[in-house]
Amino acid sequence: MNTCTRIGTILLAALLLLLWGCGGSAQPTPKEGVVYLDPNAPAAPQAQSTDAPAPQAEAAPAVTAATEPPASEEPAGDDEPGLDLYFESQGVRIVPMMAADEVLPALGQPIGTFEADSCAYIGKDIFYYFPGFELTVNDVDGQNVITGIAVVDDTVTIPQGLRIYDDEEKLLSVLGGTEENGVYTYQSGKILLLIQVKGVDDDVRRIVTMEYRAVEDR
Repeated sequence: MNTCTRIGTILLAALLLLLWGCGGSAQPTPKEGVVYLDPNAPAAPQAQSTDAPAPQAEAAPAVTAATEPPASEEPAGDDEPGLDLYFESQGVRIVPMMAADEVLPALGQPIGTFEADSCAYIGKDIFYYFPGFELTVNDVDGQNVITGIAVVDDTVTIPQGLRIYDDEEKLLSVLGGTEENGVYTYQSGKILLLIQVKGVDDDVRRIVTMEYRAVEDR
């Protein structure tokens, strides 16, 4: 082989080596502190956190304001709990043993008066007549007080919804009670309501009198 042929062969070999080095898959020498990633490698699965979730604070129980029960009404009387006995006329509430001077001026002029010797009190019974009812006034310890309230006809209805000539069945449905010698007695504190029934007209037992008194007068 002549000199020219030898030189050509060497150059061809060098060119082939150069081309092989550019297209080969040789990896560069790793450098310290540098991480090399293979672009053809499958993506690594993401690591799942093993930390337990932070416990949630329990919600404080709702505080409900205490509701006080409604105040119960005191029984109105000793014998009939819940029964409130009084008489009312022209918006004036009247009970036995009230001072007459507190009541009479508010009722206006009576349609009549009458005086008689008293059997229960010292001095006189003084009767004041008003439409449908009458008041009895007596001197008690030096003061004029109302000692009796009597309903005299069916033009007046007492607060319990009863009036003269209502039948006994209605009385029992409203107030209940038991009869003694034709009289039903109801008590509220120191107040008495006496209701007398009698067979009238068609022999049906009906209310014929209604009267308020103080317990001491019984």
